[in-house]
Amino acid sequence: MINPNNINYPNASPTSIKNNPVNTTGTGRVDPVLLIVSLLLVGIGILMVYSSGHVLSAKQYGTSYHYLKMQAIACFIGLVGMVVCTYIPFRFYEKYSTLLLFLSIVLLVLVFTPLGSSVQGAEGGRFNRWIAVGGIQFQPVEFAKIALIIHLAHFLARNPEKIKSLFNGVLPNVLIIGIMFGLVARQPDFGSAVLLAATAGCLLFIGGIRISHTLLLTGIGIALLAGFIISDPYRMTRVTDYWASVQSPDTAGYQLGRSLNALAWGGLFGVGIDGSAAKIDYLPYPHTDFIFAVIGEEFGFIGTTIVVLLFMIFLWRGISIARRSDDRFGAIFATGLTIIIAMQAFINIGVVTGLLPTKGITLPFLSYGGSSLVISLGCVGILLNISRSNKRSIVKSN
Repeated sequence: MINPNNINYPNASPTSIKNNPVNTTGTGRVDPVLLIVSLLLVGIGILMVYSSGHVLSAKQYGTSYHYLKMQAIACFIGLVGMVVCTYIPFRFYEKYSTLLLFLSIVLLVLVFTPLGSSVQGAEGGRFNRWIAVGGIQFQPVEFAKIALIIHLAHFLARNPEKIKSLFNGVLPNVLIIGIMFGLVARQPDFGSAVLLAATAGCLLFIGGIRISHTLLLTGIGIALLAGFIISDPYRMTRVTDYWASVQSPDTAGYQLGRSLNALAWGGLFGVGIDGSAAKIDYLPYPHTDFIFAVIGEEFGFIGTTIVVLLFMIFLWRGISIARRSDDRFGAIFATGLTIIIAMQAFINIGVVTGLLPTKGITLPFLSYGGSSLVISLGCVGILLNISRSNKRSIVKSN
């Protein structure tokens, strides 16, 4: 794992930034492996959104192509954003880190105002996760994830010693993380809230937080997490169902049971593209939360293994970009972007395969959802810019 303290950019003070010869304009070579892997995942996603969602789309919208069309539009916007982000110097985000963080919190609050848009959940509850402006809806939590990473990367780069102080460094950041966690969990989007907090915790650890403080915060976090689960009967039911399924797979809950059946029906090679039977009034959320199960049914164990390998390569290349970075902010920023995408992917896959309790969280690049796809591709663009700004990559390209 990357340790920014070992990077040849230890202080990240305004003076050292000015004097360090790092290539902030990004004129080197982009990481070709990361780019190819990201595009492959997006391509698989476009294909699977149509395959998994066209039946549901026809029932809800009278056309088989609604989800495909919306995902294609989001893909186009995301690819344009990726290209733009590839050429924006990554330190631009550091300059406006406080503003971006404030804006993200405001957007999370606006979800609970008349600008917010809610939908009826399958279990009968309301989910307030979107902001609707005209005919456009987007999820503020996707923007909030990146804003928090930028803030933490900025703080850890500028204050490598301050983070060792519990009251001056750790607690102010924990307060910010707690506010964002509470707002996201209130939507409710407990999966994204946990993902956000876990990513933040990883960055604090990488940034140099003391082991004693880490253990303290971990204990408090586990206690609060247990409190959140116990206080909500629905969350508690999911945990107890998960534990029952661990003890006996035959007792798997409704969603997990159908997901595991779809994966089992696929066998080694799958039933073929658009051959899934589970997506027809059987598997819940086949084009979003459980798209990986449809991939398993249609392309079998081979297909799901390829998807997992692509995400593992993405993780490898993202961490490699961070490790090669000659800039402390860039290294931590790249680490955070990589972790949040990879962690979300493996949480989703863990849920679909029964390794983790069922939670509504999508698969990056593949699941239907414009906000997630656009932001994920923007993250790829930023990672590519950091790779272009690396002195060692520039030397190789010459």
